[in-house]
Amino acid sequence: MDRVVKALLIVIGVMVILSPIGILLVWNSQGAWGEWDVSTVEHMVGHKLPGMEKLSTLWNHAVLPDYDVPGWEDKLHASIGYIISAVVGTVLVVTLYYLLVKFVVGKGTS
Repeated sequence: MDRVVKALLIVIGVMVILSPIGILLVWNSQGAWGEWDVSTVEHMVGHKLPGMEKLSTLWNHAVLPDYDVPGWEDKLHASIGYIISAVVGTVLVVTLYYLLVKFVVGKGTS
């Protein structure tokens, strides 16, 4: 395996393992920064955002909603759910990237 690929995989692995820090840091607060719903953003900016309201209903099919496995409510299980969510998200992104590269490279070599 190429050294760059190996280093990249190590960095991704460390980030996946560290992903529960996100839930532990915001466990007793209102939520993670930037993960606001439409009403919260509207309250922050002081007016209605019809475009954001329209787009907020565009996609409601998360593989693991709220980075969680249903029924895992305590901190330990929530952290494990975060890791599972990170692994699933990483696999999906890498797979899509791989398919895109194969598609683009395949088109270029014809």
